[in-house]
Amino acid sequence: MNKKYFFFDIDHTLGLDISSIIPADTVYCLNRLKQSGHFVSIATGRLQCDAQHFADHYGIHAVVSDGGNSLSINGSILEMNGLPLKNCKALLHELEEQHLPWAVVMDNTACRYTPYATYPHHDPRNYMKTVVRPITIDSLTAIYKIMYARPQSGQPEPNHHHLPHLEYIDHTWLIEPTDKGTGVERMMQHLGADPAEAIVFGDGLNDISMFRKPFYSIAMGNGRPELKKLADYITDDNDKGGILHACIHFGWL
Repeated sequence: MNKKYFFFDIDHTLGLDISSIIPADTVYCLNRLKQSGHFVSIATGRLQCDAQHFADHYGIHAVVSDGGNSLSINGSILEMNGLPLKNCKALLHELEEQHLPWAVVMDNTACRYTPYATYPHHDPRNYMKTVVRPITIDSLTAIYKIMYARPQSGQPEPNHHHLPHLEYIDHTWLIEPTDKGTGVERMMQHLGADPAEAIVFGDGLNDISMFRKPFYSIAMGNGRPELKKLADYITDDNDKGGILHACIHFGWL
């Protein structure tokens, strides 16, 4: 059997909901894939440090994180790039003008910083610590994520400044890189591997960039309809053995 290179999204694909819990049958499948000589990697929008912690817990040695902007192997960071600073600062200034509370991730820690004590952070699915402190927008040197409160009904939406916006918890927008496909390509280049041997699994809109050739794409049964339309194969839900069933179906185990 040819060696395959597997790239798995975390939330709702490997993990149950937005959590660090993987079903037992999926853990078994990941271990069997590695034992069979395949390459196994995470491909997630999560920040590098959080994705690395998840990967280390489950013995996964490669990580594409930050929506494709960061790569690491065996805990060593190969690349870590932030969002475009000019666009981010323009958005933050506009949010200030509209009095919309915002928070930024500006280092490789699971902390987001905000000058607003009222920034929404009560949803139990939030995995980041919210730190309230003064922030001078123009002095920021790196921004990895932005979250901001969505306008109330009747309020105008800010200009998105060509930054990807994803609906997020606590009625906020999440801005993070969404080009996992390019991250997978760069990882394959680092490995000297044929991109046609890459298998990608996902469920959400931020997985769309991976669902293209030459990769072989598998959507979870619980995935978004828009993603399923692009998939080469649709498996069962992630809490119903979807990853294991797909790997057995294609004879990868």
